Amino acid sequence: MRKLIVFLIVVLSACEPENNTPTIPADDDFDPGMALKLKMGSFAGVSGHTVSGMAATYDDNGEKVLFLDPFNSQNGPDLRVYLSKDVNAGSFINLGRLKSTNGAQSYSIPGNPDLSEYPYVLIWCQQFSVGFGLAEIE
Repeated sequence: MRKLIVFLIVVLSACEPENNTPTIPADDDFDPGMALKLKMGSFAGVSGHTVSGMAATYDDNGEKVLFLDPFNSQNGPDLRVYLSKDVNAGSFINLGRLKSTNGAQSYSIPGNPDLSEYPYVLIWCQQFSVGFGLAEIE
């Protein structure tokens, strides 16, 4: 039991703030004014982490895009952006590494998924399977 407790403490503290994700705002050229907004939602922090801002999906001439703006996240290792079917990343589309802990940033959504099946945007520490932030987009 003691080993399990020590293991959990190490894993949970491993996703504490670190300089593994860039903190300089991303140099992003996506223009949301030129695309059709599909869904949007507000971020909230999870698992004791701090994430805030907005997430929105767009149709940009047939390409689906996730746009975070405004956006701010606590730093951590191996942070990824997921579109997920649930809040625990049980079934998700990995959109890639978080480009920056703050500022506007866009992510192409590969394929042509039915976005109604992916109502959550997660900021996820992939290395330790820990959620940092969650936005329900509707």
